[in-house]
Amino acid sequence: MQLPTLRPVLFGALLALFALPVVANENNNPRRSASSVPRTTILEISDQIDSIVAAQLSSRSEQLNPLSSDEVFLRRAYLDIIGRIPSIDETNRFLKSKSKSKRADLIDDLLDSYGHVSHQFNFYADLLRIKSKLPGNLDGISYIDFVKDSVEENKPYDQFVQELISSQGPNLQRGNGAVGYYLRDRNMPEDNMSNTIRIFLGTRLECAQCHDHPFDKWTQRQYFEMVAFTGGLQYRAKGTSAKANQIRKSSRSKDIPANQKPIFNRLGQTLSYGIEGTGTGLARLPENFLGEDGYDGEIITGKTMFESKPLVKANIPKKTAPVKSRNGAQQTAIRGAVPINSRIAYSEWLTDSDNPRFAKVIANRLWKTAFGVALIEPVDIIEDGTVASNPELMNYLTETMIDLKFDTKQFLRAIYNSKTYQAQAYNKDIIEVSKFNFNGPIVRRLSAEQIWDSLLTLTLSDIDQRYHPTSRNYASSGVRDSYELFDRLTKMNTDEIFNFVADAADRSKNRKRTSYKDSPEYKKMAAERAKISKEIQMAKKRRNVELERKLRIKQAKVLADFKNRTSTSLKRSSELTSPAPAGHFLREFGQSDREQIDNSNTEPAVTQVLAMMNGYVEEKIATDSSSVLMQTALKAKSGKECTESIFLSMLNRKPTRKESRAWEKDFDDASKRKDQAKIKEIYTDLIWTLANSNEFIFIK
Repeated sequence: MQLPTLRPVLFGALLALFALPVVANENNNPRRSASSVPRTTILEISDQIDSIVAAQLSSRSEQLNPLSSDEVFLRRAYLDIIGRIPSIDETNRFLKSKSKSKRADLIDDLLDSYGHVSHQFNFYADLLRIKSKLPGNLDGISYIDFVKDSVEENKPYDQFVQELISSQGPNLQRGNGAVGYYLRDRNMPEDNMSNTIRIFLGTRLECAQCHDHPFDKWTQRQYFEMVAFTGGLQYRAKGTSAKANQIRKSSRSKDIPANQKPIFNRLGQTLSYGIEGTGTGLARLPENFLGEDGYDGEIITGKTMFESKPLVKANIPKKTAPVKSRNGAQQTAIRGAVPINSRIAYSEWLTDSDNPRFAKVIANRLWKTAFGVALIEPVDIIEDGTVASNPELMNYLTETMIDLKFDTKQFLRAIYNSKTYQAQAYNKDIIEVSKFNFNGPIVRRLSAEQIWDSLLTLTLSDIDQRYHPTSRNYASSGVRDSYELFDRLTKMNTDEIFNFVADAADRSKNRKRTSYKDSPEYKKMAAERAKISKEIQMAKKRRNVELERKLRIKQAKVLADFKNRTSTSLKRSSELTSPAPAGHFLREFGQSDREQIDNSNTEPAVTQVLAMMNGYVEEKIATDSSSVLMQTALKAKSGKECTESIFLSMLNRKPTRKESRAWEKDFDDASKRKDQAKIKEIYTDLIWTLANSNEFIFIK
């Protein structure tokens, strides 16, 4: 079968794309919407995916699974595209729609929502090991913001990676967060290079760091030739590190009060760190070099791993002997090495469409996010002899990624619109991944982030919002965030910095510990609830049951609105500390610790059962009348209506006749007896039962 291509069609569409208007996000950066490429163009790609899959299925006497129901598709699309289940309003809106294009419309809407940014950030956070605190306790907010901004703008993937690899400048200078890519591996250029090749080229070179690779073709010399492209990298902000050193030196004075010294240290750190050095194109082979080609301490020039090309002309200094440190260890620094922009050349080579692995690896990774299994597994061990489970499809997806100019949103849009993606799930064990033919997406457990964000959907409304953390340390001094602190410090002279520190220390010392109950917002909310409580008592005296019910719903909504506005812990997983602290719900369910690449897991554990039984579900949802789910359930006027609302909220479908009978009677009987304790018990039992069901915690 000849591999079809859509290059001419796509080229014309993409030319039109740049003539279309774009919208801007809150940072005033252009944002390309899903509709910027005509739907007809994307559907042609979807159809071609289906044709290639169908051809392989037919050749192996198999067929595509039937089309999934609207209920199944809706839930799957929300979880895969924005990382959470749909709300009951979103569910009803889609299921009641008679539009023939409602699936394609939904895909476009979800891809353009902040929910998609949130979900994709989790994908990159796991892949790039993004942390809120980088090594050395550095602030990681700029790195986080860079990734979120890039996804929100729909920045082409090749540009995104180029900016990571070629980044330089101060860490906390606004808009400069890409330097976090190197600061994440601070003082470990070899590890950074290994991670770069594994993440973006799907190849593991780390074994070649200490010796020639035992299972692949890579030599130790080739390993360090790749390291050479980032040679001369410095982890200091050149323009502001001098002021940082001055601040630190001043803080050591005996005249400085003890409570000011930590503040001086934090300010020095704010100005100190960043990335400098465009790359010398040189590296030194290590002591005890074990490769066949080279010797200890030899200075080598950068060469690409596939073609063995130098990319730039590096000049080896005349004095090449390695310097020994006090402990006798060889120093890897190369005196006299000159920056020659080798990192820029490295980034361009890495992301070039002619690079045999770059487009293939991201296409393979994104396919896996939609189907639960990749065409090539593992996704980061691709060798010359590696064959995809469907080679024609892998080639076509790679070609499509290039044709789409690395627009990952459009690439995913094509996948989600395919009949292959929208087919009923494959629910059998896959014995050999290399022989799986993609009859449909596989049934798989939700990630920790998907479970948390789905439970949050049942707790609060409007959760798909970006949260910008403020600077707690200096809020009393009028500093909103780390960026503003950096900006202000760069403009201050020494006297102004000393005054700032003294003022911050005094404010901290005199600051009274307050409870959230002391805030004006809380007091206003509490007063409103107290007023409604009096109205409830009046309704009780008049035996007006219906009015009492409505007032209780109103009272609970007042609390729910307050939580929506003020809670810092009830945020989407992408807006919480990355990663969540040990013991948090997210970590219990397998969120990555961000120490290793793709380190999350979906393995079951006893602690997960306990968390669902006695933790979040009961405390924040089932027994809290202010939760979105309970607000919906309390409005129901019958057992049937109540049961249906809970099923639609949690499983995004109506209950079967058997399920309805099992719960409706209990609700109605307890309501007739006005047994509020029993009604509450039934609510809790039903919600807990559904939350712990396979249907809730698996994508099918």
